[in-house]
Amino acid sequence: MATEDTVELRVSLPADGGTAPEAGTEGAVGDVQREPLDERKLTILRAIVTEYVANGEPVGSKRVVEVAGLDVSAATVRNEMAVLEELGYITQPHTSAGRIPTDQGYRRFVDDLRADPTVDDPRRQLVEELLGSSRDLEDLLARTSSVLSQLTRLVSLVIAPTVDASRLKLLELVSLSPGSGLLLLVTDTGRVDKRMVELPAGIGDPDLDRVRNVLSENVRGCRLEEVHPAVAAIAEEAPPELREALHAVAEATKDQLADDTIHHVFVGGQASLAGDEAFEREHLSRVLQVLEERATLARLLSEATADERTTVRIGEENQVEDLRSASLVAQRYQLVTAGSLGVIGPTRMDYASVVATVRAVADQLQTTLTDLSG
Repeated sequence: MATEDTVELRVSLPADGGTAPEAGTEGAVGDVQREPLDERKLTILRAIVTEYVANGEPVGSKRVVEVAGLDVSAATVRNEMAVLEELGYITQPHTSAGRIPTDQGYRRFVDDLRADPTVDDPRRQLVEELLGSSRDLEDLLARTSSVLSQLTRLVSLVIAPTVDASRLKLLELVSLSPGSGLLLLVTDTGRVDKRMVELPAGIGDPDLDRVRNVLSENVRGCRLEEVHPAVAAIAEEAPPELREALHAVAEATKDQLADDTIHHVFVGGQASLAGDEAFEREHLSRVLQVLEERATLARLLSEATADERTTVRIGEENQVEDLRSASLVAQRYQLVTAGSLGVIGPTRMDYASVVATVRAVADQLQTTLTDLSG
């Protein structure tokens, strides 16, 4: 698997930065009403955001002229910057210093991204190779978290599909040794659950075949929470020679199969925050604390991915107070039920690159999940 030091990501964007549909206060790429800015002010704002993200230093008027290729004087740019500052898009951290973007400035920059920034073909092929070879759902989600954190160099979050609507696709009972067996359950979302079964002494292969057939005919297609009561009911009405084995299977499925999967969150790349100078120590501590709260992360991503749009929440837009020094980029994926993925990092992030990466990884995750589910 590629490492953080070797992965490179390039994003295809229009030369002028593009203009997407108006972006929303909820933070989705694509919907807010905003005051009009002329093209020169937009160009200056884009230059300040891009330079500050790249270098972490306040951007002066002379540098804006250079990087934006403007055919105007630095004094004219300073006048335009004063207007942008008055509108709340940029601020001056120190007297006589250049300007840096505010949360509102980042928001405007994100809103002006075209609706479908994309990664280039080599990076897309890399994502396809790394995720496409996954063995099962757990492996796929773990790989997704790793790939996402490596490509963005931010903290990655991946939530498994919710299981309340998952249905059993395959149930297999395998004899391992006299008195023990392995129960294998596969859902239509690709999840694999393995349970040990204490088989009755002396049960032969013909009776085990009958148990498998009974279970397959009567339990396949059930929701996960229905599996245990269904098997228990089957055991009560089964022929005497099968009853003990079916009771053993029922006992093996007694513990909740769902395992509260909505809180099953894969988190990767926490170490990338430790040396990130974009976070003050106090803010970093709060973000790291949130990353330990799996239920909070699950709720955060679920709420942020209520529809199919990519969501970008910047700084104060975050509903979790301890994340108001950070930004979240999130995307939903779905087969039968929905899951979500995203990244958390400083507000000073490369939004175009991150949005493109999150979308590309989500697309490949969904494709691979479809393949795994058959």
